[in-house]
Amino acid sequence: HAGDGNIHPILLFDERNREQVKRVLEASEEILQACLDCGGSVTGEHGIGVEKIDFMAKMFQPHDLTMMKRLREAFNPDNVLSPAKMLPMAGACGMERRHPGRRAAL
Repeated sequence: HAGDGNIHPILLFDERNREQVKRVLEASEEILQACLDCGGSVTGEHGIGVEKIDFMAKMFQPHDLTMMKRLREAFNPDNVLSPAKMLPMAGACGMERRHPGRRAAL
């Protein structure tokens, strides 16, 4: 996708190695921040994903996130469709939602 401005970096690492996991998560955040700093987006054609959910607040204004939340609640009033996966939730820890080692795609 690089020709149309999309990049999908995949960082390979050994999930048993805590230092590698830490470094990959730090590198992922640096890459995502660089995308935003250049006026890009952290979203893709497959949605935001749990690895990038905390960047929603860096990409969108609070009002926008509120409207997204209201729209989601209208279609999912019982919160059964992928809870805590579309929008950041207050008090949730991003590190707990990530699954580094399975695949740390950006």
